[in-house]
Amino acid sequence: MLDSVIIKGMKVLFIRLFESYFDRTVPEGMKRLGWEVDEEVFFTPQDQTNDPKLQQLVHDRLEKMSGGWDFCFTVNFWPVLAPVLEDLGIRYVSWSYDAPLNFVGTPEMERANNYIFLFDRGQVRDYRSQGVTRVWHLPLATDPDIFSGEIEKNREKYSDCGVSFIGSFYYSPYTSVVSQIGGHLRGYLDGVLEAQKNLQGGYILPELVTDDIVSQVNADLTKDKSQSAEIFAGNVTRQNLIYAMATRITCIDRLTLLTLASGLADTVIYTSNKPEELASVLHQAQINGPVDYFTEMPVIFNRSRINLCPTLRCITTGIPLRAIDIMACHGVVLLPLSEESAEYFESGTDSLLYSSCDEAYDLMKFYLANDDLLEKIRDNAYAKIKRDFTMEERLRTIERTINDN
Repeated sequence: MLDSVIIKGMKVLFIRLFESYFDRTVPEGMKRLGWEVDEEVFFTPQDQTNDPKLQQLVHDRLEKMSGGWDFCFTVNFWPVLAPVLEDLGIRYVSWSYDAPLNFVGTPEMERANNYIFLFDRGQVRDYRSQGVTRVWHLPLATDPDIFSGEIEKNREKYSDCGVSFIGSFYYSPYTSVVSQIGGHLRGYLDGVLEAQKNLQGGYILPELVTDDIVSQVNADLTKDKSQSAEIFAGNVTRQNLIYAMATRITCIDRLTLLTLASGLADTVIYTSNKPEELASVLHQAQINGPVDYFTEMPVIFNRSRINLCPTLRCITTGIPLRAIDIMACHGVVLLPLSEESAEYFESGTDSLLYSSCDEAYDLMKFYLANDDLLEKIRDNAYAKIKRDFTMEERLRTIERTINDN
């Protein structure tokens, strides 16, 4: 009874600096809890850590509003907002569905008014090992009720299919960088990339791509007088080299899985990448443009027998939003095995979890021939999401955390 009284009185300022998948589901979840939600939109800064114009604009508008908010909320953490909100005496809550954050630990993360929630437990551990204390682990959530309405309205726009994939294949500068560096160093990086590619459920890139390796890469690029080398010379950081390698592996993962899938069943792809970039590799698959998150994506998840969800490789332990959304749309997800996917789901019961491309192929082959088993997985997954991954429960966790810390 006491908790409901506390929750009922919450007043939140929801700030948007960019469009996100949570712009609708989070505020609606807050309102279902009885929270009062004010929403403000500002321009997206080019520099996430420092933008005097934006900071002054936010300060002046919020000071004038005098909203009496319990906290300000943003999707993902924005360092540029932290000092402004601290100056105004407003607690700053953020919840990220991206990994990694697009910056290393900054002083702005340690401000006492910050409550930074990350869906990837591995990323929380990494930040805490750096001495960042204002971070907490919070798995993602979704809203099946919103999706079910869209599925009902738009169901006839799409046909059933065997396997589908919605997402990006990423652009990575990795191959352009390593083509300009020495053989031994290139061999080392290619070996690290291959080792990570073959390892699901573990993330070894940060351990093996050291500051010394990055220094050697920049030194080799400086020696190379070609125009392409000059683009990268002196600009390669440890963070962006690791990310370039992770996105390169992710692209390989997705192409490999889709090649395997298209040999087993009718396979449909929806992506922002140009079809001609993929057609030569994925010649058996049907390649389409991007789809709307709320009106089209749910129908595709619902009408696909299996939905592929090969995770961005720099997500170290967490369950991506796309996987949860697939299950919330009464779909079956094929998802890489990770610390958290193994913790929350059971392969063959409410999901299909794989530790290698060979295992993913075997799972697709078996379950595509057993629709009755797929239907049981579909039902179990939907029930689990409705029970354990609700927006309301995650928001209650946020409320408890900020009151206790």
